[in-house]
Amino acid sequence: MKRAINNPLTVIAILLGLTSALAQGASQNQPVQKEERAALFPSTKMINMGQDVAETTCASCHGMDGISDSEGKPYLAGQRAVYLYRTLQAYQAGTRDDETRNHGGFLTEQAMLSVSAYYASLAPVQIVASTDAAEATEQVAVADEDPFLSIRDSMRKCIKCHDESGNSSRSGLANLTAQHPEYFVTSMLAYVDGSRNHKLMKKLVSKLDEVTIRKMGVFYGVQEPLQSETQGEGDANVGRRLSEDCKSCHGGDGNATKAKMPTLAGQDAKYFIKAMTHYKDGKRQHEKMFEAVELLSEQDMIDLATYYAMQEPVKRNVRAPLKSTEWIKRCERCHGIGGNSSDPRFPMLAGQDEVYLKKVLHANASEERNKSTMHKMTDQLSTMDIERIALHFTSQQPKAVIYIEAPREDDDSTTKFKFW
Repeated sequence: MKRAINNPLTVIAILLGLTSALAQGASQNQPVQKEERAALFPSTKMINMGQDVAETTCASCHGMDGISDSEGKPYLAGQRAVYLYRTLQAYQAGTRDDETRNHGGFLTEQAMLSVSAYYASLAPVQIVASTDAAEATEQVAVADEDPFLSIRDSMRKCIKCHDESGNSSRSGLANLTAQHPEYFVTSMLAYVDGSRNHKLMKKLVSKLDEVTIRKMGVFYGVQEPLQSETQGEGDANVGRRLSEDCKSCHGGDGNATKAKMPTLAGQDAKYFIKAMTHYKDGKRQHEKMFEAVELLSEQDMIDLATYYAMQEPVKRNVRAPLKSTEWIKRCERCHGIGGNSSDPRFPMLAGQDEVYLKKVLHANASEERNKSTMHKMTDQLSTMDIERIALHFTSQQPKAVIYIEAPREDDDSTTKFKFW
């Protein structure tokens, strides 16, 4: 992306006082402290001191103008002052990994505050019109049409047996809908570790990582389940009586509520019989299921299969993955519309180096960064999600922010501040 330094577009954020709710959580969420306010309204002396610190400590990576000259290093120009200061503090405290070991370990509090104020005072980069913004918009639009785009290739071979929705139309094959993703993952991994003996399934599942398997489970979990066309040839009334011993795990009508228990309602009758037989002869290794089927006759299994096949399957309470626009809106809660945070505690994402944004998102998603709030926000992101989010924010126009102190009207005794 081509960039040029220009005069910043200015957004005014008025400080009027912090609500107690913002005082909870991680250090980045703590209210702005008295000493930190100096960086929001820096004197010439502070800016000059920060410039000296930048020249000796930061410029080799981030430039004196706050524009790093290599990929993967963040732009600091126009970045929010309190965020920069707290980040340096985190490096010093060891709560944030310092790969370069060059993030102010020897700097005083005043030096860190001053250099943060200096970089925050610089004009952020201005994005020269390019195809990147259009590409970002197009990628988001495509992703919103299909939130499961990232796993479509992995699911191609599943469709041959289980149909596109997971409601198999072929007799003797399982319906994959109405199951919780936790059970889906457990059952798929059982093919890999050999506790389910099925050579083809082991070969297919072994090619997938657990993240992909879990997303496939979510896909099938959000599909509308259909009742099997293979109804069975047994006595449903007998099957109903036999099912009394099964309901503690699988529900009274075969609709399980526990995450790691499979729903049996609406399941293909021939597949059900085959699965029960495999538990009984040891091809599927599961101690409790072996005990459950050990005394069942072949006719008992047929009757149970007939009863469960006649029951209406209920879709589990599984949340579909967020669309790209929804992920972006989540990010904007803290980082501002278009990634232009008006809160000095949270970083501006707009116009940031794309490689750096991807690296940070991956680090937060995997908990490489010790920050639980960001991990909770990002742990469900796929690589494709990260690509789109990073491209979106790096293509947004960055804006500088000016903070203005103003007394609260409801309290004349002291001057308090909050973000507005």
